[in-house]
Amino acid sequence: MSDRLAFLGGKPVVAVQDPEQWKRPVDKELELVSMLLEKGELSGAGEGLPKEFEDEFRDFIGAKYCLTTCNGTLALMSAFDAIGVGPGDEVIVPTWAYECSYAGALHLGARPVFCDVDPRNMLIDPEDAERKITKRTRAIVAIHFGGNVCNMDRLSEIGKQNGIVIVSDAAHAHGAEWDAKRIGSFGDITCFSFQGVTETPQSGKPIAGGEGGAVTTNSREFYERMLVYGHLHRPELPHELTIPKYRLFDEEGLGLKFRAHPFALAVAKVALETLEYRIKRSNEYREGLTRKLRELPGLEPEYTYPKAKRISLYGGIKVIYHPEDLGGLPYDKFVDAIVAEGVPVIKGPGSTQKLQHLKPLFKQGFDIWGHNRGPLKGEFFGLPPYEGYKEGDFPIAERLSKSFFTLPIYIEPKEDFVDECGTAFRKVTTNYRDLL
Repeated sequence: MSDRLAFLGGKPVVAVQDPEQWKRPVDKELELVSMLLEKGELSGAGEGLPKEFEDEFRDFIGAKYCLTTCNGTLALMSAFDAIGVGPGDEVIVPTWAYECSYAGALHLGARPVFCDVDPRNMLIDPEDAERKITKRTRAIVAIHFGGNVCNMDRLSEIGKQNGIVIVSDAAHAHGAEWDAKRIGSFGDITCFSFQGVTETPQSGKPIAGGEGGAVTTNSREFYERMLVYGHLHRPELPHELTIPKYRLFDEEGLGLKFRAHPFALAVAKVALETLEYRIKRSNEYREGLTRKLRELPGLEPEYTYPKAKRISLYGGIKVIYHPEDLGGLPYDKFVDAIVAEGVPVIKGPGSTQKLQHLKPLFKQGFDIWGHNRGPLKGEFFGLPPYEGYKEGDFPIAERLSKSFFTLPIYIEPKEDFVDECGTAFRKVTTNYRDLL
C-alpha cells in the first residue's frame, strides 16, 4: 500500500467495484404477483394472500395483533389514533427524526415537542424526553433509526410512571430485539414500513414491497380502534369488534381505507422469507468493518445498548468523527480523503434524517388548517401559543449532525471489500498530517 493519500494524488486503496453480490428472488415475487393477477385479487385485505402475510408477520414479530397498511406513515397515524391522540395533545419526538414519524399526530391536531438525543448513537435521550412531559403529553415516539434500538427499558419506565404511551417507529428495525424479544412483540404499539425493494440494503426497508406498512400491538383496545379507523370493508370488521362501544360499526367503520395493496404484500411476503438470512449476513459485515474502525483514532461507530440486538439492513453504519484525535483535521477534508480512497461514504444525516426543530415549519410555525387554527399557530385546544424553535435548542443533536458520516451496508460483499475499506481508513488516519 502506498502511503501517498489518493486525495493528494496517490493510488486509491479500494479496488472492488459494485461490492454487493446478493440478488433478491425476483422469480418468486413474479410468481405470487402473477397468481394474484390470474385470480383477479387486485384489491382487498383481511383474506387471501394479504391475510397470510399479516399472520406470518405477526408470528415473526411475536405480537398478538397485526394490521397491514398502505405505508408506514399511515401505520403510525393508525397508532396515534388508536392511543387517543387528538387536538390539544403533545407528542414527544427526538429532533433527530423523519417527519413521517410524527406527521400522523400533527394531522390529528397534536403538537410535536422535540427532545435531544443520546450523544453515542443519535437515538432519543429518555432523560430529555422525560423533561419535556407536560399534562398534555399523550405519547413518546421511539425511532429505531438504522435498526439500532432505543433504550426501551428506560422509555417503558417513563411511560408507565407518567401514564404515557410509547409508540415505536420500527420502520428500519424488522427483526431487531431488546432483551431477547423482538421489537413489536412487547410494549404499547409498534409501526413498520415496507417501502422500497430489497435489491440492496440502501434501496429498501428490511422487508420491502414497494410500498406498505404494518402495526403490531398486544392491546385489544388499540387493535379494534385501528380496525374501525382505517379498514373500510375488511371482511371480518363487524365480527371482530368485541368491545361494546365499537359494536355499532358495520363493515365501513369510520370510512377510511388504509389497507395495503395485495401486490405490495406479495413482494413483502417473499422478502420476509429471506429476512433472517439478510440480517445475519449484513450484521456480520457491519461487525467486521466496525471492528477495524474501533482500532483507529478519531472514529467512533454508533453505540448499541447492551440489551439490544440491532439489525443493519437500512440506514447504513453511522460513525462519529472526532477531529481532535487527528490534529483538528476538518470533518469535510477527512471524509473527502476517505472517499478518494474508494470507500463509499455519505456525509451527514442525509435527506430523511434531519434536525426537525430547525426546519422552517417548526422554527416559524404554520397555520395548518387556515383561519389561525392548528397546533403550530396560536392557542389551540388548551395548547399555549406556538413559540417555535431556534438554533442552539438541542446542542447534542446539532453537534452530531455536523460530525458523523454513514457507510453503506452490504449483505454479500465481494471478497476483500471489507479489508480494503479498513485499510483505506487506516491509511488516512495514519497519514492525516499530510492533510493539515
